[in-house]
This record gives sequence, C-alpha cells and structure tokens, in this order.
Amino acid sequence: MPEVVKTLTSRRVPTSVTLVPMPRDPTDDAPLSRQLWPADLAAEPFAAVFRKHFAALKAAHQAQPHEGVLIAAVDGNGFFDGHAHLRLPTSGIAHLIIGRHERCDVVLSRDSDVSLRHLLVRATRGHHAQIYLRAIDLRSRCGLLSEDGKRCEAIASKGPLFLQVASYVLLLLPTGPAVKPWTNDADETWRGFAPRDQEILPPPQPLKSRSAPAPNAVRLATITIQSSSPQAGDLTSTHAVWSDQLERGILVGRDDRCSHGGLEEGNLSRVHLVLLSVDDEVWAIDTASTNGSRIYNGPPFRQLLMTGESQLVLADALALRWQPVMHAARA
Repeated sequence: MPEVVKTLTSRRVPTSVTLVPMPRDPTDDAPLSRQLWPADLAAEPFAAVFRKHFAALKAAHQAQPHEGVLIAAVDGNGFFDGHAHLRLPTSGIAHLIIGRHERCDVVLSRDSDVSLRHLLVRATRGHHAQIYLRAIDLRSRCGLLSEDGKRCEAIASKGPLFLQVASYVLLLLPTGPAVKPWTNDADETWRGFAPRDQEILPPPQPLKSRSAPAPNAVRLATITIQSSSPQAGDLTSTHAVWSDQLERGILVGRDDRCSHGGLEEGNLSRVHLVLLSVDDEVWAIDTASTNGSRIYNGPPFRQLLMTGESQLVLADALALRWQPVMHAARA
C-alpha cells in the first residue's frame, strides 16, 4: 500500500475568499447533468486560496522531499483544514480516496455535501519524472468542479491539479526532486505552475453499461461476479471487459449505477472497488470501504495489480473473478 502521511493543522486562519456552494442536487442515484457550473467565484479563486495560505503550503511542500503529491484542503469558510502526502512507490503508481468517511485517506468532514467516498486520486510517474494526476468522481452527489468552472466526473493533469469538491478547495501539488522549487513569492510560484496540461475525461463506466465499445477498443478480460443474499438469491453474472472501460474506470458496488448495483448487499459499500488501467496494467483499488476487499484465501488490499487470473472477495459478500482473454479481440 502506498504511504500516505496525514497532517491536521492546529492553527486555522480565515480568508476573505468566498466560495459558491455547489448545488445539492442531483441525488446519489441520479445522473449528473451536463451543464457547466456557474463560474462566478472570486477572480482566480484557486490562486487567491493559494496566496492566502502560501506560508503553510510552502512549509508542507518543503517537508516532503520524496516523489509524490501533496493534497491540501481548504474548507468553505476559508480554513486550511489539513493536508496529506501520497508518496509514490517503486512502481510509480499510487491511489488514494478522498471523502467524508473516516476511513478515507483524506477526510473532508466539514461539509455534508461531500459524499462518504467522493473521489479517487491517482498519481503516476510520467515522462522525465513528471507527476501525472487523475481525479475520478465516485458517483458523488455533486461531482467535481474544475479550475475553469466546469463540472466533471473525471479530469487528468500533467502537474498540479486544483478542484472544488462541494465547498472545499483541493490543491494537489506534486513533490520530489524533479519538481521545480518554489520561490518565496506566492504569485511567482503560482505563475510557475503554468501552463497546466489538463483534460476533462469521460466518466467511469459500469460493467452493465449498454454502450457499445469504442472503435478499436480491445477486449481484455472477462469478469464473473457471484453473490448470495436473501433478497436476490444466488446470482452469477459474466461481463466482457473492454480497454476503453478500464481506461475510464469500472465501478463495483451497491450503487444502482455500479456494475453490481441494485442489490441489497448490506456489507458492500455504495462504491466498493474501482478497476482502472494504467498503460498496460490493470489495478483493483478498494475505495476505503467499510468491510474491505481481499484476495481469495489471501490478505486484504487497498490497491492490487491484477496479474493473470485472480479472484477477489469484497466485504465477504461478493466474489469477483478476473480472467484475462487468451487472444485480445478488437471491437
């Protein structure tokens, strides 16, 4: 499991920046609308937050010489709520979960509009040791708000990434030897983050999606899911897994829109597991679920590289068998 170092600030300094609360709808089970969020925040709100808390951010950034990403959270009242550092392991790939639940790696507890498990953050080592970041919404109530005021369910960045999550501002700042040192001036340091190569991505997709595979998508595996409950009885379902699904992320959980949604699996979290590809690798990521994920007859895990045929057990309620295809076929 990647190393996550959490620090809560004891001194909270208010800021004059006003953040617009994100709307409360839709509900957890409703699809996200495609409208843009109103961009009437204060001029350059992320820059203003960075400037206001520059001293604390610089100290936290300098304290982390290792390759990774610093995650800093400022709540809707302008308080620097805390920060955490995700250190990249030798593999160069690490994930963490942000949300309101106490089991999350970064806990945003001061706004009830933050979902229990709101988003997954992935950090990878890119070209010339640059840190690539990706944020994926976990079927939250209000999604993510990008730096330019667009509502989204997934976004990628080569370098720093700044998001609004409900009333929180999140600053995701790469650390390590390859990162340009910060100066003593907040504005100069902020300008040094530009240009930021960012892209809003398609949202994660459930296995049961009826959408056709993308052109030139490759069938990579078959997933068989088995569960048993008094409400639904014994259920076995088999799904083809395509490369475009894994690039976007496949959600497994109790939520109606997940791959196994709609069943009253009480021990299964609403979004319990994410299957996500990184280059030619496929990772299974537990979303800080209440009852955990483990390898069948093996240990629990938070992130697992899927190599060959694998069987996972989610919350002792659902079995997931991963079977790579012998010969990949294109759509």
